[in-house]
Amino acid sequence: MKRLAWMLLAMALPAAAWATPPSYVGAQYRYWAFSNHNDLRDGLVYWMEGYFHVQLEYWDFVDRDTKDRFRPEVGIHLRDYRKSVYTVGWRGEQRQDRFWLGTDQVLSAHFVGRAEVSPIVARDSTLWVFSGGLDYYWGSYNFAQATVIHDPRGGGSKDLWVVPLRVRLANEQDDWVQVTFAPASGRAVGWALDLKKRWVRLGVERNNRYDFTDLDNTIYTVGFEMPLRRPE
Repeated sequence: MKRLAWMLLAMALPAAAWATPPSYVGAQYRYWAFSNHNDLRDGLVYWMEGYFHVQLEYWDFVDRDTKDRFRPEVGIHLRDYRKSVYTVGWRGEQRQDRFWLGTDQVLSAHFVGRAEVSPIVARDSTLWVFSGGLDYYWGSYNFAQATVIHDPRGGGSKDLWVVPLRVRLANEQDDWVQVTFAPASGRAVGWALDLKKRWVRLGVERNNRYDFTDLDNTIYTVGFEMPLRRPE
């Protein structure tokens, strides 16, 4: 199955004239406060350069009986002459590999359509996560976004459906504030508030019945992000 996933990634790289993509580096510290008090300290660093990105993340659980996790990630992002984006990537997760293959297609001056398939490959099984969405852009990089995600890891009637709705207000200096509301199946709901001012990143996120659990959590984020090159 891993061989098939890599073949799908290779087939996704189209031959086209590429626009100059963004380039930046960043780091974040995220504290996940869970209702069962097995909190998670999440540190990550990332680098976006040209047509690829690299991210290194480490999950450090408060409970010493819970195994900590190192999560390396790499991705390739190619753009055609219309500035549509084609993305392939891989992330190492505990005892499994997660791949993704997606595209952001420029539909008009204001609309971008998105689609992604993400196989999660374990030794004895493969699960497929699908998502699709639509973005509306206006002004100085403002956008409103709606996405539908289907995650089968719950199994059968416990499959997870999530519909994140997001609005970002931004200026020409790439300062922005972003609000997310994410209703999910099983009467679960999440919300998030994020902002970036110059190089500072801050955020807070709240989820009830996080993922496939009965746990509530709140995630606090502080970090930085610095551009190395502006996109054309």
